[in-house]
Amino acid sequence: MQTVLAILSLLPIFLSVYFLIFQNIYGNGIRNNFGIDYLPPLNLDDTSLSLNVEFQPSMTKSNINEKRSLIFKLIDIDKNITYVPKLYTINILKNDFNNGKITEKVFLNGSFFSKKGTLILQFDSNKTNFINTNKEIHKYNIDKDHNDKVIRSDENGIIVIDKPHLDSGIYRLKVNVYLTNSTANVNNKDIILKFDSYLNLGNVLDLDMDIGKNDKRLTILSFNDKIVDYYYDQQSKKISFEIPFNYNMTRIEEGFSYIHMEIKIPDTFNDFFNAKEYSTTINGIVHSKISSTSVSVDRYSNSSIVTVHFILDSNSLFKLTKEREQHSEENSDMTIRFSLQPK
Repeated sequence: MQTVLAILSLLPIFLSVYFLIFQNIYGNGIRNNFGIDYLPPLNLDDTSLSLNVEFQPSMTKSNINEKRSLIFKLIDIDKNITYVPKLYTINILKNDFNNGKITEKVFLNGSFFSKKGTLILQFDSNKTNFINTNKEIHKYNIDKDHNDKVIRSDENGIIVIDKPHLDSGIYRLKVNVYLTNSTANVNNKDIILKFDSYLNLGNVLDLDMDIGKNDKRLTILSFNDKIVDYYYDQQSKKISFEIPFNYNMTRIEEGFSYIHMEIKIPDTFNDFFNAKEYSTTINGIVHSKISSTSVSVDRYSNSSIVTVHFILDSNSLFKLTKEREQHSEENSDMTIRFSLQPK
């Protein structure tokens, strides 16, 4: 075996080691990344190749129709150009939250080709913008049997995904990139670069605390997963919200889990904006008992908005998982609960 060292990606991921086995090269950038991931480059014949995968936009509102794209680029790091693969085979799994439990389900599985190298899987919730080139519709539907057929993009690298619908959540991408072997070595087989990564499509939620009054609107941003439950108690002025979370101790101990939430409070929402302090809890626990840095308040970046950040690193998530194991029933919902109220 030939050992290939990975470098740190542009987003913080851990240093990994990759192995070259015959004609296959493997690469794992397994960490929850927010909307974009530059997987550590793999060396192939003195050429450093990195897979760039990206959601555009990186955060979505569930109740609006918009084009959403998942973009794949194989980058030649040294020349700063897009490498043109012979083929992409892509298997995407999505965390599905149902009845309080998280399961991983097949989201998309297919073989794709883009003559420009950049592959754009375009999810059009309006279902009107199907690209037609030479009377051929470049379209994918998960319910159809494609018989292992390679779906070719249009001239711009776009393939329209008719189904499934792309919504906020955590996606696992297993991507095989096939490259033509230009050297006359072992049976002249194609070289396969194998990448494995988690990618997050964030969620934006606008909450009208007083129906019909936009000046009482708060915005919650989840960089990790879809906000599945939220509530505002007008009497106590307490905001509560939840996102799914898989309490997987192995991934947490390996440092592969990281949570970031934000609440944006406008100056028109006086009770919250003018509060000198806030009471904040995570899973019903006062945040300071988890970590003094798990909550921070930004009053200065924007004079008309106060932003409250909930940030949970691996140590904080380890404590929450231990607490859950000691005090929760086995069938309790797999979520993280946040709350905020002015003191």
